[in-house]
Amino acid sequence: MVKLTNVQREVLETLVRLYEEKNRRMVKSREVAEALGKDEGTVRNVIMWLKSMGLVTSRTGPAGGYAPTLKAYEIVKGSPGAMGLSYGKLKVKEPEVEGDFVITSMEILGLFSLENAKALIRLASGADRLGEGYKVRVESAPVTRMVVEGTVEKVEPRRGEVLVSIEKFIVIPEARVGEIASRRLVTLREDMSVREAARVLYTHGIRGAPVMGRDGNVVGFLTTTDIAVLVAFGKDLDAPVSSYMRRSVFTINESESIVEAMRIMDYYGVGRLLVIDSRGKPVGIITRTDILRYLVALD
Repeated sequence: MVKLTNVQREVLETLVRLYEEKNRRMVKSREVAEALGKDEGTVRNVIMWLKSMGLVTSRTGPAGGYAPTLKAYEIVKGSPGAMGLSYGKLKVKEPEVEGDFVITSMEILGLFSLENAKALIRLASGADRLGEGYKVRVESAPVTRMVVEGTVEKVEPRRGEVLVSIEKFIVIPEARVGEIASRRLVTLREDMSVREAARVLYTHGIRGAPVMGRDGNVVGFLTTTDIAVLVAFGKDLDAPVSSYMRRSVFTINESESIVEAMRIMDYYGVGRLLVIDSRGKPVGIITRTDILRYLVALD
């Protein structure tokens, strides 16, 4: 378990709280500083340390900022299932029912029987607002590692219980990024031409690669989609990669879970992440396809 100083824990706890209050939108270091009444430079330095320990992810640009990782939730709340919800949340797919319901417990009944499995769900409140036939979705909190979808069969408002006939049941296993990421890291040079870069991607049968600067650090990313756009608009393919590469490089620590990788990919709308080690050095690539293959191959 990572040991934090009082200041580091204070900053991390505030970041987690603001992240939840903003409906899981990126948090600025300025917002954390204002909430704590501290100097922004000091807060930013602490956040950088938290990021190096895999507790925080970041994004540059106007809509950028910082977000806590699953590891951060475990440290702040004791376990990934805490975050103010003792179990998870129930969402109702009915327009007249607004808001989520807090779940205190759930039992799966008849999972291996010939009949449909059931979920007996206990709500903290609001069971009287539900009715038979309602389509619902259950998500574990704070991260959607488990999902149950189905139809409400019975409601017991006095006991706060809802019986749901399960139609979909998904559990994403605990697996680390480093276990399934490709260690065959192909890189591009920032001074090579786009045409040369296209040849490298084609030769290795990959759809994207990080771009390395003269100092050996990652300075960008280039994908086959980027190159296709350049061809479509008649851009100069002999121009250096640095002229057209993406400056934002989305990374994930190799010790993080695949759930965290999926969350980052979904949030930023990207299909691959650069995998880094504890020193921040690139060691591989993980893609949506890598994760899908792992899930499909489970036996």
